[in-house]
Amino acid sequence: MADDHALVRQGVKGAIDAGEEFSIAAEAADGIQAIIQVKKHRPNLLVLDIAMPHSNGIEVIDEVHRWSPETKILVLTGLTSGGVLRQARQAGANGVFLKSDDIDALLDAARAIMAGNEAFSPRVQAALDCPALGADLTPRERQVLQGLARGDSIAVIADRLSISANTADKHRTSIMRKLGVHSAGELMALAHREGLLEISRHT
Repeated sequence: MADDHALVRQGVKGAIDAGEEFSIAAEAADGIQAIIQVKKHRPNLLVLDIAMPHSNGIEVIDEVHRWSPETKILVLTGLTSGGVLRQARQAGANGVFLKSDDIDALLDAARAIMAGNEAFSPRVQAALDCPALGADLTPRERQVLQGLARGDSIAVIADRLSISANTADKHRTSIMRKLGVHSAGELMALAHREGLLEISRHT
């Protein structure tokens, strides 16, 4: 269970303990700790927030797939932007629910995911069904876009993603072309509208 709010962790833990089907192997209050705990415990299921300090949930999903590919991921977020929810799904989340959804539905989702299915709450599914802006961005371009939304320089983004500055700059050019923006200001406005800044402010 990874969430930077103790009350949320306690609430989910209480519901899971009451259900008696699952047990909490570890808790984490930030993205880096979430990755560390996943490496250590290799859990069957990770309940994960998106907006967390140090490393956001989208980045955590990428690392979980790298270090513990058998771990299923259920995202539980307070962010409602279709762009953010779509990123979580495209990154490989097996289910996405909102923190305002019913806790019993969350447990049903955990059961469905462990049975090999996907699970998205009705409100999340409605957001996912809306036309996607930038649907043709590649996963790498989305990573670069998150860095740009944080205000990172091309050099910092390149170092973070272990790519050359020239490659990172080509990704930026491709992103702006695909999104139809022509300046950093327009890109930041779009990132705000799509919820990327809500994610990035915690990283």
